[in-house]
Amino acid sequence: MHSPPRPVTVKDQHDWKIPPCISKWKNPNKVVDGRGLQEVQINDNFAKLSEVLYVAEQKAREAVATRSKVQKEMMMKEKERKEQELRALAQEARSERVGTGAVGVGGGSYVPSEKNMMDNVLTGS
Repeated sequence: MHSPPRPVTVKDQHDWKIPPCISKWKNPNKVVDGRGLQEVQINDNFAKLSEVLYVAEQKAREAVATRSKVQKEMMMKEKERKEQELRALAQEARSERVGTGAVGVGGGSYVPSEKNMMDNVLTGS
């Protein structure tokens, strides 16, 4: 069924021999594998890619900065608008309190509290 085994020749042994791994750590014979002999060549397209990426990063940073600046401005405007509304409500409440205090029973005059005086100082009234 099988052919008889034939003896292995020296040439067959040499063809089947796998060389040992050459390591920089264990290299007692100081065999050079040729890795250090090649010069490193940098492609020109790498420099172009690097520059394009740098420019894109700068533009992205500028866009983020502009967006955050606009967002801060919008928040400040919204805050100022709400503050104006609160001032108007406070002024309206003060005027109602003053109006009812003069007409109300007791006939006493209106004495502003410390908080109301501070509000008047802040609003410039």
